[in-house]
Amino acid sequence: MSGPIPAHIEPRRLVDRSIVLKGTVSADKMPRLSALLDAPAGDVQVELSFARDEQGVNAMHGHYQVDVALICQRCLEQVVVPLDSECDVGFVESDEAAKNLPRNYEPVILDDEKLDLHALIEDELLLALPAVPMHPLETCQHPPGYQPDPAELEEEVEKPNPFSVLAKLKRDT
Repeated sequence: MSGPIPAHIEPRRLVDRSIVLKGTVSADKMPRLSALLDAPAGDVQVELSFARDEQGVNAMHGHYQVDVALICQRCLEQVVVPLDSECDVGFVESDEAAKNLPRNYEPVILDDEKLDLHALIEDELLLALPAVPMHPLETCQHPPGYQPDPAELEEEVEKPNPFSVLAKLKRDT
């Protein structure tokens, strides 16, 4: 199936039918992600494959792609970061079943309610955000008016290497 990704699903039904969903989710429907961005993001490209694996685990493989605008922590200008995230989710009934899930699956405990798929996708994108967004070093510029203090530069040069003593001991033996 392709088109907009539904907000809520019944994973058991999709797994039983081995459904593959391809489509988009508007970033506007992800308020926690949008709050961290410098500018609104476009639509998230999503591909979800539901299946039962060889161990009988009801699983979903997800792949998500979107470009997001963040603030570069080096120059404080906007930087566009491509997010390309994948996840493998195992659907279980309880905490005990989650403990027995193979390690390559993230457990999602299902109850009688439908699964909020948009929240699950948003969680994966939040985990994919870089801890410190930055431009590549070659393209990053200091903010206007920035001038390094010459004393700081000299101080950095004068600091001895703390491991030089070890190198001397190694040479002496």
